[in-house]
Amino acid sequence: MKKKWYYKPGLSWERRKKFLLVFLLNVFLFFGVQAQTHRVTLNVKETSLEQVIKELEKQTGLQFFYSQDKIEKITGLSLQAKQEDFKTILDRLLKHTPLTFTVMDDVVVIKDREKTVSPLQSAIREIKGVVTDVQGNTLPGVTVRIKGTTLGGITDTEGAFQLSLPEGEAVLQFSFVGMKPLEVVLGNQEFLRVKLEEEKVEMDEVVVTGYFERKKDSYTGSATTFSGEQLKQVSTGNILNTLSMVDPSFKLMENLDAGSNPNYVPEFTIHGGGNLQSEYENSPNMPTFILDGFEVSSEKIFDLDPNRVASITILKDAAATAIYGSRAANGVVVVETKAPVMGKMRVSYNFSGDFEIADLSDYNLMNAAEKVEYERLAGLYSHPNIQIGDDYMDGYNERLALVKRGIDTDWITKPVKDVGFSHKHSLFLEGGDTKLRYGLTVNYQNKNGVMRGSGRDNLGVGVQLQYRYKTLKFMNDLTYSHMKMTDSPYGDFSEYTWLNPYYYPYDENGNVKQVLYTFADESQALNPMYNATLGTKSEKAYDDFINNFSLEWDIVEGLKLKSKISLNKKNMTSDNFKPSEHTDFYKEEVYKGSYTKTVSDYFSYDASVTLAFTKRLDKHQLNAVAVWNVKQSKTDRFETTAYNFPNSNMDHIGMGIQYGDGDQPTGDYEITRLMGVVANFNYGFDDRYLLDFSVRSDGSSMFGADKRWGTFGSVGVGWNIHNEAWFKGNILISQLKIRGSWGTTGGQNFYPYQAMMMFTYKDNMLDVKDENKILSGQGYDGYIGALLKAYGNRDLKWQKTEKLNIGVDFTLLDNRLRGYFNYYKETSKSVLTDVLVAPSLGFSSYKDNLGQVENKGIELNLKGTIIRNVNKGLQWDVFVSLVRNRNRLLKLSDALVAWNKNQDEATVDKENKRPVVRYQEGQSIHTIWANESLGINPVTGDEVFLDLNGRKVDRWSTDNYKPLGCEDPEFEGNFGTMLRYKGFMLNAYFKYSYGGDIYNKTLVDKVENVDPLKNADRRVLYDRWKNVGDIAKYKAITNTTATMPTSRFIEQQNYITLSSLNLSYEFNWKGLEQLGIERLKLSAIGNDVFRVSSVKMERGINYPFARTFSLAAQITF
Repeated sequence: MKKKWYYKPGLSWERRKKFLLVFLLNVFLFFGVQAQTHRVTLNVKETSLEQVIKELEKQTGLQFFYSQDKIEKITGLSLQAKQEDFKTILDRLLKHTPLTFTVMDDVVVIKDREKTVSPLQSAIREIKGVVTDVQGNTLPGVTVRIKGTTLGGITDTEGAFQLSLPEGEAVLQFSFVGMKPLEVVLGNQEFLRVKLEEEKVEMDEVVVTGYFERKKDSYTGSATTFSGEQLKQVSTGNILNTLSMVDPSFKLMENLDAGSNPNYVPEFTIHGGGNLQSEYENSPNMPTFILDGFEVSSEKIFDLDPNRVASITILKDAAATAIYGSRAANGVVVVETKAPVMGKMRVSYNFSGDFEIADLSDYNLMNAAEKVEYERLAGLYSHPNIQIGDDYMDGYNERLALVKRGIDTDWITKPVKDVGFSHKHSLFLEGGDTKLRYGLTVNYQNKNGVMRGSGRDNLGVGVQLQYRYKTLKFMNDLTYSHMKMTDSPYGDFSEYTWLNPYYYPYDENGNVKQVLYTFADESQALNPMYNATLGTKSEKAYDDFINNFSLEWDIVEGLKLKSKISLNKKNMTSDNFKPSEHTDFYKEEVYKGSYTKTVSDYFSYDASVTLAFTKRLDKHQLNAVAVWNVKQSKTDRFETTAYNFPNSNMDHIGMGIQYGDGDQPTGDYEITRLMGVVANFNYGFDDRYLLDFSVRSDGSSMFGADKRWGTFGSVGVGWNIHNEAWFKGNILISQLKIRGSWGTTGGQNFYPYQAMMMFTYKDNMLDVKDENKILSGQGYDGYIGALLKAYGNRDLKWQKTEKLNIGVDFTLLDNRLRGYFNYYKETSKSVLTDVLVAPSLGFSSYKDNLGQVENKGIELNLKGTIIRNVNKGLQWDVFVSLVRNRNRLLKLSDALVAWNKNQDEATVDKENKRPVVRYQEGQSIHTIWANESLGINPVTGDEVFLDLNGRKVDRWSTDNYKPLGCEDPEFEGNFGTMLRYKGFMLNAYFKYSYGGDIYNKTLVDKVENVDPLKNADRRVLYDRWKNVGDIAKYKAITNTTATMPTSRFIEQQNYITLSSLNLSYEFNWKGLEQLGIERLKLSAIGNDVFRVSSVKMERGINYPFARTFSLAAQITF
């Protein structure tokens, strides 16, 4: 590469030409002399010409220009020379070959002997030029090569280049990181202006793993990728819920209690659950979430601004997840945010206004008249004692009068809004050049739930900087977010479903009453609306700082070193205040009012160093990655509760008069550490045969001292049949790929100190002999006492999941039909369970690796194009997917046998009388256990059962528990359509499930196990047995004995939901450019529009579900 020269403007053009000619002649003479003085020592035997040339380049520093296909044929050369002129050596080497050479400057041209007919000056010419991006910014560091040769160079700091090349036609190749490669055919040009375009790879063509990226056609793992734009077409809500709509393998575990509570972060699973839920307080079946290369909590992704998402990739099998080792048993979700785009500053603004309407259609409660009639039939107003019976009838007449007065309160509408309105704003500024890029993000979300007073407010700010200096690239991403979560002061929604409709919430002055009714036994029906008139407070908040820094070094072409570190600081607070007038303290004599405050500090760092190599050698594609990773997190938590607050205005915890009896401030401190090393190798031959290999070794503080380290690995193979020579030209199938993988991954979503022996220190065990001190107890010699809390296990090791996956990817009919199929089998081994020990140790069990759980199933995804007319801008796509998962418990610990027994005994004592979790080898962990019912005896109105011996019995027993249902559906998935016409787009996503069983708890709580003093489902009045001979599903209306888990309430749940309906229009008006508007798009979206189910059951017990309708706008300047 020659240096670019500049001349003073005072020189005339003629003088410039003369000066340039003289200068070039001197340069040629100087380097010509230098070239002739290069002396070389050489000793080769039976060596190829290519190897000799490399040695000559090394000793002389000259560049050799040649055609690869010509020199590779010349081998078997032998020669000895000591300090000889290199030209003499070349003459001897090429003497008996069809090749010769010429020398110009520092370039040696190897060429055909018979074509050497022109003078040296006519055989060599020079080409100059400059390389820019589409905006005209010069690009330094662009690689420029002459195609088919080893000759080339890079552009200088001004984007300029200069090359020497032979006369005639040649092809120049230009390549630069982040830009599309370009080839330019040269004619007689002497100067070139080259523009490179930014490379924009379609998200569904690339798999992003968090450590590296792979083209999907060369990847053997099972993964699905969605762009941020695809997700925004489905919903403007949180991206986790949206992801579950578009990929049914990422399953949202619907919580019937939490409903659409904006402050509830739902749980998700991939390929079912491999852990025993009953053993842990956390969510051990949740996948691992990776944000921009670093692990984060599900709540962080839940709160992430959807407009900042570039792509989301779900890694499912071992070939895809083994690089995360101990964190990959439940799958991995990788989220990449948008990076700044170079060019002049662009401003993007996104707005979404959401209208939420509570979905109360699943509630079928009695009105006032029905409720009074039910009370009469249930015997509430009858008594064998005539005098008492008369008193009861007075109560009946009183309530009947209220009904006749027209009092019929619809209580379930009181705590909810008619329409809840939420709004989101997102502003993004970006720009820069090839050296420096910048991005500034500001987003705000005001999420108001459908229950009055509930909400979730989020404010976020982020700054992104990218700086490139030669082969180094510095990146820093600093984000701050503030979140405030507020629960409704109206309390749980379930409180309103129990209230009788003949109660009136207001007194004669229009004020909310505290007491709705006083019964004969002097108990009261209290009004939960009253608490909303007080200074009740239930809030949580956090401030979250994250700084991600990374450094990339392009060492040589194909070899890159990347180091990165993430620092995360999160401060959380929780305040729960109930004034003394709160209904919880209506009859409380000692503790009037309470305030619980929790403060938690979290800090973590996550660092890694990655060395990545990629090389294409003819038909061989090699990719290799090595990673070192270290991670630590610390949590320090403090909680205290104070009681007795004089009034609702004194709402600071310091104004409490006392702690509770035996209560005291509590706290805990947790620290976990992880270190791992990763190696990944990917090989492809001729884009046909593929091989992936990964291995990771992790060390963690969460496991036994003797089992700190665990090693996980995977191997994957693939075959691109469509790239076979004999398959090309197939008019039916354009892509057909078969892939398979096997490997092991680990799980560690557990309590940090489960392997350690732990003690609890209590100040109430301090032996104090000084009469002036308050504390006293059974301590020893004045020291604080300690209790053994948990028995450690030094051999507690990693829980491992063995994964097998076989899949097919295909594209048919000129890309009109495309999809994939996966079969998987995942076996979780060494599952953590409890081992029973002697009670004399002070505890009943300790943790060990004894359980085994299996999940296996299939995934099928199809997408077809029915109409595709490019000229008219018309396309109509349809899609359907199906997922089937079977779960089975393979091995059971002795502690789980005892667990089953304890659960059986607890059933009798529990108020809800629903089936409990029981485990049995060969059964799913989601099996529903109950007594088999033969129905209701038409003579007595009592239930009749079938025991384990096949005999009819009239009594329920824990001894007759049997597996009678399973919550796992036969299959589930989604289907829908997308229609595009010019700027318009309409899409619809439906979600379905078939064959799964559910225990209808509405039938338990609101039809049979009903307190006649509370409201209930209408079926309690119309469908219960009343008279001899009635054929009824539910037992006698006068029967008040508790209904225990029975097969009568196990129902098959089949449903279809319209998850998303979206209509949008993107303007293509030329006048927008004159206004400085680059893009303008308007959308109307409906989520959870309707749901049709085979089961009539209340949903949203503590917080109702909601339908959401959104209006959104995207504008870019």
